[in-house]
Amino acid sequence: MDKLDELSFSFRCLIDRPVAQVFAAVTDRTAISTYFTDDASAGLEAGRTVIWRFGEIEVDVAVEEVILNQRIVCDWPASNDVGYRTRFVFEFEARNGGTRISVSESGWWPDRGGIDSAFDQCSGWTHFFASLKARLEYDVDLKRFYDDGG
Repeated sequence: MDKLDELSFSFRCLIDRPVAQVFAAVTDRTAISTYFTDDASAGLEAGRTVIWRFGEIEVDVAVEEVILNQRIVCDWPASNDVGYRTRFVFEFEARNGGTRISVSESGWWPDRGGIDSAFDQCSGWTHFFASLKARLEYDVDLKRFYDDGG
């Protein structure tokens, strides 16, 4: 499939914390479990496959690249059982004592299943950013407020 034919999206968020703290909150297995996952089998390190658990759901995250305090590249199964993997990239940038974090995800096929999966992921990353910001800036856990419809 031509890159021009695939679906992708990007989100950005400002976190009022230093880059090193935001980066650690994303890569550290214990930290990410305080606001996003229920558990992580390991931290994000290049060449490692990590299992993120969300209730009864387990998702394998293949970590391709980690550049300290700058970039993380991973791939994982596209949501809604469409049968292929997508790629997500975090980028971190210092901004006035805080951090601009962005995530881009790509690789969906431009069909009904791909569109539904991409929209599902948009919802997930929105929750991720809200929860990350709430945890780091206010020490609030938003996980208990998230209803996955199950």
